[in-house]
Amino acid sequence: MGSLLGHIVPGTFFALFALWWGFSIAIKYYHLHQRKKNWKKSKIYYAKTTFPCLCFYSAEKIPLESYVKIVCATIGMLGELITGFTHLYDEKLKRKVWGFGENNTQHITMFLGFALASVFEIVAHYKYSMPDGIEFLANILAFGIEAFLFHFHLHGRNEVDVHVHVLLLYAIIFCLIAAIWEYNRPNQILATYARIIGTLLQGFWFYVIGFILYFPSSDPYWIWPPSHGNILLLTVTFVWAAIIACFVIFLESTIVWYILKRRYSHHTVEVYNEHFIPSSMIPSSDNEDNDDDDDGNEGRFEFEQQQQQQKKQFYNEACA
Repeated sequence: MGSLLGHIVPGTFFALFALWWGFSIAIKYYHLHQRKKNWKKSKIYYAKTTFPCLCFYSAEKIPLESYVKIVCATIGMLGELITGFTHLYDEKLKRKVWGFGENNTQHITMFLGFALASVFEIVAHYKYSMPDGIEFLANILAFGIEAFLFHFHLHGRNEVDVHVHVLLLYAIIFCLIAAIWEYNRPNQILATYARIIGTLLQGFWFYVIGFILYFPSSDPYWIWPPSHGNILLLTVTFVWAAIIACFVIFLESTIVWYILKRRYSHHTVEVYNEHFIPSSMIPSSDNEDNDDDDDGNEGRFEFEQQQQQQKKQFYNEACA
């Protein structure tokens, strides 16, 4: 990460995933809100570390987000691996020797933590014999690894470099606390929103660090000297980045709710398996009570086949 690009890449990953989570949780919460409002059936919110892809019916059954996170983490690790090797002249040995950057080792470990968390998300999705909540603990561990690494990432740096990374550490600790809160209170949607905002703040701040320490210009004007005024300004910038992260998630949720209200105002819909489905497609209680009747079973099978086709058609119309 010792370059502008090295900070933009992880910053982009964190920001994009946070925006995706904010988009998905807004849709999920709108479903629950509409169910409670229209049918007086309050389905309890339950937190998840990943969300299904809503625009592809077939993608609902695979943990696509977790696979994407593994790919992104792998890209980050490969980037650090490729740029980490050095071939410098050693004064003692009087020859060039190969080496590998210590910072790159830390960054690879950070990416590896999130990749392993995604693996556990996949394991939990396919319901292997693992303890309940293993994916939450894996994400807590990933944030914990990141916080631990960045805590010991500051030795021997100038004051500005240390300060921006300490502020980043605060954002990571906030994500860690939010993840622990989410694990202990899975029905509290504010815990999920806290984790999302903290992750988006990390993404923003990686960008800020990159442009402060590695601004793409040789002009001395862009160099931040370690003065008291600059330290105060960086602190204020971090606070404003946190405020902007909150505003972005709030604005995103508002836009999603507005679009859903307009799009589904002409449908009589109910939540079925956490998705908008026209109520005519929901199995009635009469159908569910006919399990002991052979004709009823045959009719139910035909009904479910028709229901699957209607759900696919509804998905295509919703994503058109």
